Amino acid sequence: MKKSVLLVIATTVLFSLPAFAGQKKFESWQGYWVWTPQAIKEFPIKMKIPWFIKIENEKDWEIWLEQIDCAALGRGSDDWPCFRGCNELKIACNFNCTLLAGVNKKYLGGQWGTSVIPEDINAPGGTATVCVKLWKADLMGMPAGTDQTVAEVSISVVPR
Repeated sequence: MKKSVLLVIATTVLFSLPAFAGQKKFESWQGYWVWTPQAIKEFPIKMKIPWFIKIENEKDWEIWLEQIDCAALGRGSDDWPCFRGCNELKIACNFNCTLLAGVNKKYLGGQWGTSVIPEDINAPGGTATVCVKLWKADLMGMPAGTDQTVAEVSISVVPR
């Protein structure tokens, strides 16, 4: 009888241990016994964060040049005709940067200049005004009264 009493006590203790530990090994679901997932460890997920910059208003963004007095550009009458155009650029970024602008692929001869105000953009982003200036424009051979692409402006970024 001693052996059977010890066997009953040992069996009772063995099957009650999961209840004392606060974990269920089995659950009943529609008459079937299923295993309950037990979390045993959590591991970190890491990644190298890339440099990220985006022009938020890039769709249909363009600069239209308008004729102005050359004195407004700090130029003399020998630099006639003079043109200037500006547009706002909205930037989203995850680093502090400096914006630069330059004129590429000139279809119209003359002297070109660009400016970006402010040049420095801090994370998470901001707005900068990009301006293009043209003086001593060579308008000969261009059809008057038409809308033409005369150059392209290139925006560059430098981390700081």
